[in-house]
Amino acid sequence: MEEELPSQAGTFQVLGVILAETLRKRGLGNIVVISQMLRAWPTIAGPMLVGVTRPERIRGRVLFIAVRDSLWMHNLLFYQALLLTKIRQTLGDVPVTKLHFVLAQSAFRQPLPPRPTVVLVSAPLTAVEEQYVEDNTAIIADEELREAVRRAWKQGWQTRRVRS
Repeated sequence: MEEELPSQAGTFQVLGVILAETLRKRGLGNIVVISQMLRAWPTIAGPMLVGVTRPERIRGRVLFIAVRDSLWMHNLLFYQALLLTKIRQTLGDVPVTKLHFVLAQSAFRQPLPPRPTVVLVSAPLTAVEEQYVEDNTAIIADEELREAVRRAWKQGWQTRRVRS
């Protein structure tokens, strides 16, 4: 039995549009959205988040995002609204209303790339930093406490982070 061709059979259409519409009609439209999202993820997530996150799947109206570790997963709670806004700005009207973060180890067979190594290096305080510590601890009445706070503050400032 032959299917009747639609009346637009003589016109050319972009294969991607036809494929997306067919998948949507079959209930698989999220595959198209996820593939678009994967391509646009560096723009959506930005340089800070692209290395620690990856869109995984859409279920219902929830986008599942794999995250490198639990610390990032917690911090991303503060970025949810921004990420949803950037998803809509980049991809238009997508069927996502909520984000759900999952640990990458449980979500992927391949782990996310390792974080850059951070090396702590001791460096002397500048004269301005030294004066700042002195000025801002001078109001502490207890001499022993004042000296402990100064030592801790100076030690914290002397430790510089260097990425390798």
